[in-house]
Amino acid sequence: MRGTRASEMDLIRRCRGGSAEAWREFVRRYSSLVYRVSYRMLRSREEAEDASQEAFLRVYKSFDSFDPTRPPEPRLSRITYNVCLKRIAKAKTDPAAPMEVMEERLVDRQSVSPERRTGDREAGDALEAAMDQLSAQDRTILSLRYKEGLAVAEVAEATGIPAATVKVRVFRARAKLRSLLGDVLEEVTG
Repeated sequence: MRGTRASEMDLIRRCRGGSAEAWREFVRRYSSLVYRVSYRMLRSREEAEDASQEAFLRVYKSFDSFDPTRPPEPRLSRITYNVCLKRIAKAKTDPAAPMEVMEERLVDRQSVSPERRTGDREAGDALEAAMDQLSAQDRTILSLRYKEGLAVAEVAEATGIPAATVKVRVFRARAKLRSLLGDVLEEVTG
């Protein structure tokens, strides 16, 4: 773990120094995190890809302010989170955007991977449907906390929400998921 942290610090230092090779490695290393956060909030592959590119552009422009002694994940998550919030706000004012997002979701559900077809498809679909009923902010907080494995303090740093508020939102979002998934949870556990 210590070696990994040292390599992150070195990578950030080299990026701050203007190394194109280091930048490519940084993008390669963290692109899946940025994409996952984007997709969790925007629920569209195309929108998530665009938001990821925009987030990395913002990171590139602000790399001088990156602290190489701190892990990059919370900062990357925060930048991505803010990019997605702006896209969501823009979509609310653009009447064509909701239709495009719905069309993308239909395509996404039709192109299900073989892994997802096997196993517990019903539970996975029910979880996705329940997650869709949460706000974009709550989906992101849950995703950062449980899928990305960030600590509450790191989620707070990534979203700009106080840690105590993150804890409350996680608790409430999980309670809402439990109530939405009541029948499915009973089938899986019982």
